[in-house]
Amino acid sequence: MKVNRQIAAHEAPARRTPRGEARRTALLEAAREVFLEQGYEGASIEEIVRRVGGSKASLYSYFGSKEGLFWELVGTLSDEFLAELAVPTRADAQLEQILNTIGMRFLRAFLDPAGCSLFRTLIAESQRFPQLAERFFERGPQRVLHALGQYLRLQQAAGRIDCADAEMAASQLLELVKGPPHSHMMLGLPPFPPGFDPVQHVAGAVRLFLYGCARRA
Repeated sequence: MKVNRQIAAHEAPARRTPRGEARRTALLEAAREVFLEQGYEGASIEEIVRRVGGSKASLYSYFGSKEGLFWELVGTLSDEFLAELAVPTRADAQLEQILNTIGMRFLRAFLDPAGCSLFRTLIAESQRFPQLAERFFERGPQRVLHALGQYLRLQQAAGRIDCADAEMAASQLLELVKGPPHSHMMLGLPPFPPGFDPVQHVAGAVRLFLYGCARRA
């Protein structure tokens, strides 16, 4: 698959007016619904336009193709995810507290039902369209790992942690946070058993990441 490179050229004129921007946003919202309901292959431009109204020409003027629409949607959701995480850009002394805060934001975002549905869609389509998964990781998880990895590098430079590969460490932390709750959500099960505290789950993941399981003097 190759994303239409003319997308950017078509988008600029339509974005100049509030009305054009509102329509573009409405198309993205409709596309999100249709992709989640019908998968990538099953989703049709006609159905997306039907839910918003108007003609297919305006959708093509914004996004160029169904592929372009999908990537714009993934990029928009990734931007929202990164904004929600709000990873610091300086090495705050309250490292454990900051990681707990980031961990809770990450867990809430990752357990969002719509996000889980999109992830299921990507898994279902990845065998037929392997580039979907590749591009998703480039625009989504890789950006998150880069942002958190950069924060861990700053903390390493400040002498608070020691890790050979900051992005690998970021991945390990987020996997500890994601853990069984995300697997349960993907299977349509409750993420936590009754009475379980998500805050304790995140705090335990952060402590394990920072201090390991070794006994300390």
